[in-house]
Amino acid sequence: MGIGSSSNKQDLNNNSKSKNSSNNTNSDISSNSARRQIPEDENWQEPEIEDVQVPFTESGYPSAAVPPNRKDDIFSINDFRDIDEKARNTPPSKAESYEILIDHLISGLQTDIQKLRALFTWLGSQNIDGADYSKVTSSDSPIGFMKLMKENRGSYASFFALLCRAAKLKCVIIPGIAKSAAYEVGMPEEKCQTLKNSWIAVYVEKGWRLVFPLWACRAVVGHSLGAFTKVEEKGKAVRQKEQASSGVSIRHLNEYYFLTDPEEFIFMAYPDEKQWQLIRNPWPLSKFVDVPRCRQSYFQQKLEITSRFSGRLHTVDGECEVAIRDQQDGLYLSYELYFNHAESGKDISPTLQLNRYVLVMRQNVTWNFRLRFPESGVYKLVVVGGSSPAGCIDFCSFKIFCDEAKEDCQPFPANPEIGYGPNKETEKAGIQATSHQTGIVNIFAYQEVNFSFHIVKNVEIMTKLVHNSVPEDQLKSCVKQTVQNKKVQVGVRVPTNGEYALQMFARDKNSNESFENVCNYLLTSETKKKKKKRNYETPIERNARSTLQEKTQSRDIDGLEKAIVKFQSLELDDKQGELAKANDALDFRKVQHELSDAINRRHLETLDKAIQHGHESRFKPKLENLITEAEDVRDHLRQLNRFAHDILEMKQTTIAELRSYKKPPEVVKDVMTGTFLMLGERIDHLEVWEDVQCLMGKLGKESLIRRVKQFDTVNVQLGTFSEIEELIKDHDETSARLASAGCGTFYVWLTNILSTLEKKTDGQ
Repeated sequence: MGIGSSSNKQDLNNNSKSKNSSNNTNSDISSNSARRQIPEDENWQEPEIEDVQVPFTESGYPSAAVPPNRKDDIFSINDFRDIDEKARNTPPSKAESYEILIDHLISGLQTDIQKLRALFTWLGSQNIDGADYSKVTSSDSPIGFMKLMKENRGSYASFFALLCRAAKLKCVIIPGIAKSAAYEVGMPEEKCQTLKNSWIAVYVEKGWRLVFPLWACRAVVGHSLGAFTKVEEKGKAVRQKEQASSGVSIRHLNEYYFLTDPEEFIFMAYPDEKQWQLIRNPWPLSKFVDVPRCRQSYFQQKLEITSRFSGRLHTVDGECEVAIRDQQDGLYLSYELYFNHAESGKDISPTLQLNRYVLVMRQNVTWNFRLRFPESGVYKLVVVGGSSPAGCIDFCSFKIFCDEAKEDCQPFPANPEIGYGPNKETEKAGIQATSHQTGIVNIFAYQEVNFSFHIVKNVEIMTKLVHNSVPEDQLKSCVKQTVQNKKVQVGVRVPTNGEYALQMFARDKNSNESFENVCNYLLTSETKKKKKKRNYETPIERNARSTLQEKTQSRDIDGLEKAIVKFQSLELDDKQGELAKANDALDFRKVQHELSDAINRRHLETLDKAIQHGHESRFKPKLENLITEAEDVRDHLRQLNRFAHDILEMKQTTIAELRSYKKPPEVVKDVMTGTFLMLGERIDHLEVWEDVQCLMGKLGKESLIRRVKQFDTVNVQLGTFSEIEELIKDHDETSARLASAGCGTFYVWLTNILSTLEKKTDGQ
């Protein structure tokens, strides 16, 4: 796609604006496209010149300020299903007038965020490029402006601003630069400044919120600068030279760009005026240009780059390292490596196969990527992954400058999907590494190294040694494996110095299934420049050892993790196994904390994940009581969800019918009063029917259906259950259903909960 030329920055009070042009072909494609065909960040740019000049702002608006809370605090898509459905099914004729369209979309809506959502969903459902506007002659209507957009004479930002202002929503158009499809990680600042674009800030829920209408509604497929050759993917050699292509624009509704949190948005778009970054510590342009390219999936998965936080990395002696922390501990990370033949000024040597030049190692929740380069040049590392080793979602990328190739650079002996070091697959197989917790182990010719494991499942284990040039058959005698009393000892003695991979495979005993790779170690004779041997420790080293021992006995997980990192960075001798004990304590406390936190939060998905991790953990025997408690809470919440099922399926019209009674039947009044008592309302606030009607009329977070969905018995005050029983004791399901189908549904919900609590009380 084309990139427009730079233009002077404009004040938001200026009524004119300049954006970049784009004249690519547009088409629709199925959402079931091939892998990475719809990348979340391959985004479009707005047109350079617009026919209709929409003011950036209007008088009387609040000043730009950091919003008081996050998107998750104010928006849940499930609360807007009815609004979305109505917006998507809006008749095309409504777009002939702003007044008619807005009246249709926001009629009956009470809050600004509901109105904003209706406008957003309607815009996202419009097939602007596929529509026929040949009979439209004026641009003074929604359909007229969409004609301009189809002809690349009007922008999504301007149109969305017009819609918002027609709905009386405070809305500012924000010009700036954005990392669209033409952006590449590590791009120089002067090129970044040509990526002009515009987006929106809307004032809802007591703060300014960011919306990128263009990126929310459209994406780019097939864009390529033609500068890269893919050379390695997950340890396999590749030689795919990209062809330059502007790509095609597609309809693709991306919810991420609706109310995006500013601290994430700043990685993708930089406003001309700093205050519209809406973050506490505004970035300079140099930082925006320098950071790694972090895609929306990086933030959604709560990843954290713990190595040098820059999108421009330089090798040292032909090597480079990237480390990423998976805070949720639920991903498998891998990589793709590209050679930039355009910036390198050459093609990569045709005789060089770049397979196995990236080592992936996992330690606790941190993934390390160690790269070695046999040829100088400019490279790009893309970190990919997913919930399985085959995952291929793009998370982040880095530009790597290698001025000098690594001397005598050899590939790693193996590059397994699960990486190096003990990991989740090791634990799932029922194997606990007790001697070596990291994936790299020093070994020298004729010196035996012993690895110890503890088995907690009935499994069969096989180990093998791999070398780049020595056949496996010749290395069989170098590995000795013994199993006794649930303990596995693996002794390794290599014939020559160099690099080897010790690979462990496992399967259930008496199974005919194939062995699965569950753990790998890189055995290497290459050592770092050692610090001079001393028979004493410095005060810093003594403090690091003391802190590690102290934190191992404490409940401070973060402190223990930092103490382990410090101990390892100082390369201290593990004299009495302090490091192994600390790693064990860390692994145990993480699962223990996850279970306790899940029990306290009482959230089903969180509980499911914690329980699964508890069962898979090598510390399962110690965690048995906590796992059982978590399972009890989960089962109780599932039961409450089953009870609430019919209410959650209820249409808003059913609630409206119950609310419409001016003088309700006694059973309706008692059941609905009991319902709100169960949901936490005080009895003295429910004495008259009008109070109950008012509560039934609330929408959004305070809607009746939303409150039933979030209901948990732990939030009910003592004595409330007997009050509810007293209220409904003279009624039954038949009388409730005869009065109203909705009343019958709430009656069944109440009696199910009361019955469950009685059984619990009897059991105790």
